[in-house]
Amino acid sequence: MIHFNNIKDYNAYIGYGIPKKDIIDVVKYDEWKNLRLSCNGLTSDFYMIAFKRNMTDLSWYGNTKYDTASAFLYFTKPNQTHKWHVDKPWEGYHILISPIILQEYNIDFSFFQYNISEALFMTNDEQIQIENLYIQILEEYKKDNYDMDLLLAYCNLIFTYISKFYKRQFDTRQPLYNKLVLEFKKLLNTYYSNEPKEMPTVHYFSEKLNLSSNYFGDLIKFNTGKTPSEVIQEKIISEAKKQLKSSNITVAEIGYNLGFEYPTYFTRFFKKHIGITPTAYRENKTN
Repeated sequence: MIHFNNIKDYNAYIGYGIPKKDIIDVVKYDEWKNLRLSCNGLTSDFYMIAFKRNMTDLSWYGNTKYDTASAFLYFTKPNQTHKWHVDKPWEGYHILISPIILQEYNIDFSFFQYNISEALFMTNDEQIQIENLYIQILEEYKKDNYDMDLLLAYCNLIFTYISKFYKRQFDTRQPLYNKLVLEFKKLLNTYYSNEPKEMPTVHYFSEKLNLSSNYFGDLIKFNTGKTPSEVIQEKIISEAKKQLKSSNITVAEIGYNLGFEYPTYFTRFFKKHIGITPTAYRENKTN
């Protein structure tokens, strides 16, 4: 595995030009004719936001029957493995940007943490909007005295559109994602049957469904109106109520059964959501 801690070396390896600064770079692929067509895996210290056409293995990026097979957009985050094998150079643009710059300008979007296989496949109108923004940011970047504030403003606008377009993709893929939502709820409903003795987590279920935590969270929120954490908390409360009413074990034991490290944590959690303590709930036979 090759790791790049600066954009200059990254560009030299793939076949792009020398960046103006080592904190941000904007590339139009058509301007570079000798790109590396195969890589078994690399990582870097940067985010990449890539808008591409002419890639041959779209399944690697998560293309489904509900998507177009033309232009798409994907991300790599620092230390994320990126590999490819193509027959011909790709078209499009990308932005490489240091996490330090994003932090400085307070720019953060959920999709920064998506997997490469969770790419955005755009409609024709979306492609036109995104490409126009990449053209504008490239024109600004090529100036001798480019304005970093303006570059980041363009980036923020691109990211805002991407967030909007992902919601459209969630909607377009609803038949597919309805199945994922049902699978999540099925896994959640059977979670405690194996007596795990630990709290269910968003990460646990996203791994079971082969999704990044952020993508999983966003699609569950889009399809149910609730975050995965909220759905999980509702299940914990439901399970707690059932055990409080149908068993004689102590409140402390129930807390341990549900994965709480200490009984006081369980009591606080229950009271926050129900308004009374587990003991009071158990004593109130009308609940």
